[in-house]
Amino acid sequence: MSPDRPPERGARSELLPAQNLPAGRGAYWVLAWLVLLLLLAGGLAQAQPEAPTPAPLRIHFFYTQGCPHCAAAENFLLRYRHDPRIEIRGYEVKHDPAGRIALEKVVAALALEDVGFPYFIIGRWSAIGYQSDEWTGAMIAREVASCLAQGCPDPISAILAGETPTVAATPAQATLPSKLRLPLLGEIDTGTLSLPMLTVVLAALDGFNPCAMWALVFLLGLLMGVAERKRMWLLGLTFLAGSGLIYYLIMAAWLKVLLTIGLIFWVRNGVGLVALAAAGFYVHDVLTNPEAACEVSHTTQRLAILARLKRFALEERLWPAMMGVLALAFAVNLIEFVCSAGIPAVYTQILALTPMPGWQYQAYLLLYLLVFLLDDLALFAVAATTLQFAAIGTRYARASRLIGAGVMVVIGLLLLFKPEWLQF
Repeated sequence: MSPDRPPERGARSELLPAQNLPAGRGAYWVLAWLVLLLLLAGGLAQAQPEAPTPAPLRIHFFYTQGCPHCAAAENFLLRYRHDPRIEIRGYEVKHDPAGRIALEKVVAALALEDVGFPYFIIGRWSAIGYQSDEWTGAMIAREVASCLAQGCPDPISAILAGETPTVAATPAQATLPSKLRLPLLGEIDTGTLSLPMLTVVLAALDGFNPCAMWALVFLLGLLMGVAERKRMWLLGLTFLAGSGLIYYLIMAAWLKVLLTIGLIFWVRNGVGLVALAAAGFYVHDVLTNPEAACEVSHTTQRLAILARLKRFALEERLWPAMMGVLALAFAVNLIEFVCSAGIPAVYTQILALTPMPGWQYQAYLLLYLLVFLLDDLALFAVAATTLQFAAIGTRYARASRLIGAGVMVVIGLLLLFKPEWLQF
């Protein structure tokens, strides 16, 4: 057997089939087949239906301009703006007619009697107001995570489009967070703090808030011209009783009166202007009245800005005076409630999230008011006693008016330019 050797030139290889194609034609046909296969693959890929893109989770956010809590809520929602799975739909309801129309449709569909702002709706869940990132923000984040994981219906979009929603548009009930941040106390565990103790803590804090101090200064300025000690105490207690009554009525109504569209904005600015005007008059009175006389007959002339209310309050006859002071208590505490509604809003929401018989709700409200009024009563007793001893000297009277004017200036400016500083 002869040894293996390469084929001679011109001989056929037994490993390669015979090729009858011209030189270079084989590469051309291979390339043509590849192009054809690619075209067929592309056509088949286009013929296959694409997977449907899931609809984004929509957060419906109703708000008003000039609302500090709305601004805080909007700042919290910014964390979702770059998430393609989430769509934030904002509706400004004070100046934007389209936003008001959207709100009217939602209110009618959900049969809501009233609504406050900010107002959130995610699926069938909703929340009114914004306390903090740790509370309301945590509830929003929990609801968003749940909807992203399990899916949520969007009946609100159907309502706004004029369609009939496929699911009931009844908002779900929120739950109380395990942690709650309170002024001065920081973060507390709601699970370890009993409801009566929480009532006492919040009511005590509410009684010592800056706006309540302004109301007390307003009262003391009013009673500075009362010479009879018994009458002064009677009018002061009437004022405090009126304060407690109006506080009870507002809290029992779940803040609906003061959280209607646009009311907070106009009341807040109006009160700020009145406070500045009253402060200016007090300073003018101190500068132009060196004797700091406090005769009742001249009170109306010295306090012209609040002439009508003070004329009734300082009526010589006792019963008309008490009715006037009662009316003044209603007015002042309505004003005070606008700029310090944070703590009552927190407390009433906690009550709403705690199942109990109806009479217990009223009992807790009365406990709250008792602690709230004890603060004011103690402050009034100390101040009234001091004013009684200082009535013989004009220096203390002038200083008291200047202090009251300073408080009114601060409160007025904050109401106009930094209202969030007066809200817990």
